[in-house]
Amino acid sequence: MAHPKVSRLSEKANTRLITAIDAALAEADIASEIVRLRASVDPSTLGLLDTVFTRPISYRDGVLIQLAWGLELPGFDHSMTGEGARSTAKHIGRELAARHIPAVKDAYQNIGKNSPLLARGNEAEFDELLGWMNRATEDERKLLLDLCVALTAQTSRPVLPMPQLARAELSFAKVVSFLDALLATPSQGAHEQFAVAAFLEALINEFGLSGVGALGVRTKNINATDASAGTAADVQIVRGNRIEEAFEVSASGWKGKVDQALASAQAADLSRIHILAHVAQTDILSEVTTGNASTDVTVIDVRSFLRTLVAVLRKPAREEALQLLYTHLDRKQPVVERVNAFVGLLSSHALTA
Repeated sequence: MAHPKVSRLSEKANTRLITAIDAALAEADIASEIVRLRASVDPSTLGLLDTVFTRPISYRDGVLIQLAWGLELPGFDHSMTGEGARSTAKHIGRELAARHIPAVKDAYQNIGKNSPLLARGNEAEFDELLGWMNRATEDERKLLLDLCVALTAQTSRPVLPMPQLARAELSFAKVVSFLDALLATPSQGAHEQFAVAAFLEALINEFGLSGVGALGVRTKNINATDASAGTAADVQIVRGNRIEEAFEVSASGWKGKVDQALASAQAADLSRIHILAHVAQTDILSEVTTGNASTDVTVIDVRSFLRTLVAVLRKPAREEALQLLYTHLDRKQPVVERVNAFVGLLSSHALTA
């Protein structure tokens, strides 16, 4: 079914969803509200929804967006994406992540690839729920959307917001002192990896090297292996799909990273790779290229590396780096306490406004 072009329809769907999410987040007792809504939904429909919400997050977002589009566009075929709905999916992904709700960048890219057809036989309950939307009344769909929104809002993590930073206070000495304290706090490597990614990205941005077709920084979720994440290392500098630099980052010593780094470099056809770890001045590095002299492996103390980046960055870029570090901790690792401790550490080091 071809959908008519409706002015600002995507924006209307965006507004409907985000307004509803914010209202649900402000609900004093969201658990009781969910119980009330569940009692009003037909049991067979509720069973489909419960199953879909156990599937990857893309299907949850697909249900939210399709319901919102159908309520904005009478006669909408819920088994198809609406014209401009991809922009809605991307917008919703960003807005949910900003509210500390687990999210994906583009639900439709994961569900339907390049096809406008969403009922593809991959998830039977999802396909059946889309069919139900085409048969349901407007009131029934509104009720189901309210429930979906409440269930989604309930997954928001109790994370402290990133505070406003006092840019004038972001001296080399203060930022380095903060990073030393952060890296001294055990985090299974999260602090090291995400600090490297954040300060590298801020450096690239400060020198105007980022943007479409230019350099970018990519870092994987803390619990993902390089293979599962489709990356060559913990942190990468990329130009499009080409890896320019790759960094293996460790919270402990460097020797346990050598074989992994060499294997990663070989798999990605890289002539060199960097290991950032805790390196003692007395360490002898001659064994780094043993068995693979064709690969250039650098071993650098992660604290010294970060100090160099801080030194090169100006205060506005240091502010950006700390904001990026907060975002990585919030979105790419599961421990809420790490994010909240990061916020508290910023305050204790007098870096907040």
